Amino acid sequence: MSFMRRVFFLFLFVASFFVDSLAQDRLSDYNRAKTLIGYGNYGEAMELLKPYMDRDQYGQLSNYANYHFAHAAYQSKQYELARTTLQRIADQRSWQKSEDAKYLLSLSYFQEGKNKEALEVINSISDKSLKREAENATFQFLKEAPLDFLLGNARNYTENAGYRLALKSQLDRKTILSSAEREMYAEIRKSDNVFAGTTEDKNGDVLEIALLLPFNYSGGSGVRNLNSGNFVFELYQGILMGVEQLKKSGVKVNMKSFDTGRDEGKIKSILADPFLRQADVIIGPIYPEEVEVVMSYAESRKIPFINPLSNVDDKIRGLEFAYLFRPSVSSISDGVVDFARKNINGKRIALAYSSALRDEQLARQIKETATKFNFDVIRSENVSGKSIIDFLRDLRLSSDASSAADLVILLADDPSIGSSTLGFLESQNISVPILVMDTWLYFNFANFEMLESENFYFIGNNSLRLGEENIKSFREKYFNQYITHPTFNAHLGYELAQWIGSVINSDQGFDFRTNLNKKGFWEGKISYGLDFKNSLSNKFVPLLKLENGKLEIK
Repeated sequence: MSFMRRVFFLFLFVASFFVDSLAQDRLSDYNRAKTLIGYGNYGEAMELLKPYMDRDQYGQLSNYANYHFAHAAYQSKQYELARTTLQRIADQRSWQKSEDAKYLLSLSYFQEGKNKEALEVINSISDKSLKREAENATFQFLKEAPLDFLLGNARNYTENAGYRLALKSQLDRKTILSSAEREMYAEIRKSDNVFAGTTEDKNGDVLEIALLLPFNYSGGSGVRNLNSGNFVFELYQGILMGVEQLKKSGVKVNMKSFDTGRDEGKIKSILADPFLRQADVIIGPIYPEEVEVVMSYAESRKIPFINPLSNVDDKIRGLEFAYLFRPSVSSISDGVVDFARKNINGKRIALAYSSALRDEQLARQIKETATKFNFDVIRSENVSGKSIIDFLRDLRLSSDASSAADLVILLADDPSIGSSTLGFLESQNISVPILVMDTWLYFNFANFEMLESENFYFIGNNSLRLGEENIKSFREKYFNQYITHPTFNAHLGYELAQWIGSVINSDQGFDFRTNLNKKGFWEGKISYGLDFKNSLSNKFVPLLKLENGKLEIK
């Protein structure tokens, strides 16, 4: 090796030695600053870091200096300073710690109350571990955020598990949810892990039913104080008989009854009862203001809730665990229009309906559905016991040639409308089909002979198989036990309990929705049957006609 070459290598070694020594000297304050941050001495650390934040002089090292400076600023609650510092380095993809900078930037935004900006930064984080930490932070910062903000921005941040959980926790606090809130709740509950641990362990192979009814909404206390003739009590007696029959058939059942008293404070107290958390199904209550509260509770706990009496389905749309035992307005409308398409030659329909919410909604739905199939709804009118006569007279139904309608639909459970209609029709000779609710079969002023003489078709609404042996057996047992004949509500309660016991039990398992889909159509014990396959309400709506003293499905 030549001298010149040896001199070159000696120079390189000496130069490198002095460069390394100089580098260590230049980094001493930088390293000291990091140590001070660990001790919580943020102010001094920030002063030491400032020279190293110059990118032109320190290159990549300046990114680390900026990050540590921002970290110290954040810890000393200087959130704006932390945010402006991090904005300079968070988007530098070539820097391997840019994701850490994004995480700290999102925290700074949150601390400043700039939630949307924080959420946008979190959306851009790709590191799985940091993303999870950021989502945890999202929940902590947003669990007390205004509900309007969470709902209004939910579509943009549905992938953020912390956001979903914050929204869920806000909705859980509300006793009544709007339709939009229920729809959002149904969406976020489908997300993985958000609802982990919300359900209690079930009691082995025992079917546990929570029955919530307003037994004493007009005063009194407890079921024993109720009088016969109370429709709630009649429903309760039917359910009780149904449960006893399940036990006799080998189904293990435990039912606990609660009196809601139609009182919000009482309902909240009931929902705090441990039995509610382990129930397999909740029956009732029945009044709208009660239903909203219990339905929201059941949805959050993934417990099937069943409204035993209502047909109105607008409140259960978008939910997964809320059911109507009877057909929904939509199902009844579909059944009526399907009957008209198959059995009516003409296209003219006349609609009359009572002022009850169900009947008003049903009239609108039938009109809308019928129009899609080219029917002409020539009249749609709200009627009373008096005005129904004028409505019918104006249709000129007694003359086939001049009749204004090919089908008449009367939507009412009101006995006064039924009585007036029957009184008017007795003097007429009408061949135009008239559809009425199956309630008319139970009016005490109308016998089968009177109803059969008119051209009535009865719209099934969990209709009973009147005259058949199972009905006779039930009525006999009911009379022997209660010394009175069962009303329709008592029949309905009995069938409800029998149906629940056939769907979930120790043999079939307790997954209500899955079992309903597997079961499909259920041959009723005392009704014409139920069908809840892929449905939240009974979609079996037969049209019945009296022929030779017997009801036949048409």
